[in-house]
Amino acid sequence: MIRVQEMRKVYRTGEIIFEALKGVSIDIKKGEFVSIIGPSGSGKSTLMNILGCLDNASDGIYELDGQVTSNLSDDQISELRNEKIGFIFQSFNLLPKLTAVENVELPLIYSKKSKSERRKMAEKSLGLVGLSDRMEHRPNEMSGGQRQRVAIARALVCEPSIILADEPTGNLDSKTTDEVMGILKELNALGNTIVVVTHEPEIAAQTHRVITVKDGHIVSDERQVS
Repeated sequence: MIRVQEMRKVYRTGEIIFEALKGVSIDIKKGEFVSIIGPSGSGKSTLMNILGCLDNASDGIYELDGQVTSNLSDDQISELRNEKIGFIFQSFNLLPKLTAVENVELPLIYSKKSKSERRKMAEKSLGLVGLSDRMEHRPNEMSGGQRQRVAIARALVCEPSIILADEPTGNLDSKTTDEVMGILKELNALGNTIVVVTHEPEIAAQTHRVITVKDGHIVSDERQVS
């Protein structure tokens, strides 16, 4: 599903050069539940952005579901990202004036699907996260946990090959964190490939494999004992 080979990312600001990733290599298979953990400044967010096709590597190869991304145009990258990747963000990134179902429909706006098809897919996705009774509520009418569930439903609506979750429990209390992680576990059990970026060891411990990043390097890659 994901293959990264000798990936480097260099940022240049005037004469200042900062190497955020220093020859990173990873393979993630279909159906895995993986966490990428590391302190602030470790390179994990840079890695997440490249895996999500939101940024380009300076060097190395990134292969997503069999396609080498460096060979693609910007339009092709956008299409690949929309088809293959569902994003879950720490800050939810919901539009406040839209209802839950309208927020979930957003990734489908540029698809060729009819309005009724988009609505059915959004309703199905909200049902998967237990929010069938909150479809017409706006974000300010929902709890933090419910808003994150809407964000998860939005990530699922295009039936992506992989779900990337960037600190998905960072703004949530412990009870709601358990609920959100429970949903991610259920989605993984259904066959979804999930990659969680976190700085919290207790979140990483709930995944099946933990990749630790420090100073732009992968310092460990361990499978959890069930």
